[in-house]
Amino acid sequence: MDKKVSIIIPVYQAVKYLKRCVESCLGQREIDPEELEIILVDDGSTDGSSELADELEKSANCVFDRNYIVKVIHTDNKGVSHARNLGIEKATGKYICFVDADDYVDEHFVANLLASEDNDIAADVQSTVIKSNSAKNVDKSGDIFENCALDGDKPVIIDSTDIYLSGLNISGYQYIENSILNRNTHVWGKLFLLSEIKDNNISFKEGLTIGEDLLFLLDLALLQGKKKTVKCVGTNDYVYVDNPEGAMKKAFKESYLDEIVCWRNAEEKLLGAREYISSYSFVSVAVSQIMTALLVAGKLARTDEGTRDKALEALVISKVKEQIGHALKVRGTFAALELGYKIKVTLFRFSPKFYLKLYGNYKSQR
Repeated sequence: MDKKVSIIIPVYQAVKYLKRCVESCLGQREIDPEELEIILVDDGSTDGSSELADELEKSANCVFDRNYIVKVIHTDNKGVSHARNLGIEKATGKYICFVDADDYVDEHFVANLLASEDNDIAADVQSTVIKSNSAKNVDKSGDIFENCALDGDKPVIIDSTDIYLSGLNISGYQYIENSILNRNTHVWGKLFLLSEIKDNNISFKEGLTIGEDLLFLLDLALLQGKKKTVKCVGTNDYVYVDNPEGAMKKAFKESYLDEIVCWRNAEEKLLGAREYISSYSFVSVAVSQIMTALLVAGKLARTDEGTRDKALEALVISKVKEQIGHALKVRGTFAALELGYKIKVTLFRFSPKFYLKLYGNYKSQR
């Protein structure tokens, strides 16, 4: 029996959570186990995750007595993008989805995703991205779209996010405006048609430590373009766990500047399709560029000023200042900012070092 869904789980220093994650994937109902495969990509873990992954592979395959329902791939530490790309390369399912090792899924996660495909059997066009689930514990479309419909296309991205719900298929451009640029920048909780990804050489950008999900989604949505191959349906079967040891909770390091890089890359990708995307989308991107730049500055501000690397501080100030200045060139950006961000932007542009000191003191007292 051919595999229908490949669940790709990048694994790095996740020994505390990995078993729960894998067991939740193994516990899927309403799907034949032979149609499911779970690919664990160990990204050079040193905390016991590597050995645990091997144990889970052995025990699961013995219990199910099937044709390798769990597969483990070991690689040197090259980051989550490399791990996911390896998973894509090795996947054999019709669809793939990504689950983070510290998260877990409901027992109906896969079945509910596939239900959207079954609901569209009447259409002959296969879907590329079958759907995205809103996490249970997670925290203006342009007029141009009136002419974007291509009747008969089946969903390529079915996103069950609660950010944008629609029983109808929408275009890749609409998905960008209504979902991706509306805080739905993660890949977990979605099914993707594997052939669409492989045939078009879509992959995660390696070397980027933050924002790789955003760029992957944009590439896939831009590929769909006017085709109405996206569907938002609104199930709630993915459980995102706010990990206190997650990447953004650690001490500041230069790689956090990737937050700035990814949003600039996002803008560059969208510029190639600007005739199909409303001008407000670029305001939205500019606002995100400012917010994420200030997030980077805020992360630096929370480090001890006395031990702070001065060269790194100067680099961050330069990059943040340039990003804010770049974003404000988009008409309507400052007006679109919330009041708090307007104040932050004004203070940072007046004196970056004063802003860092003020923000650091504020956070230290909370």
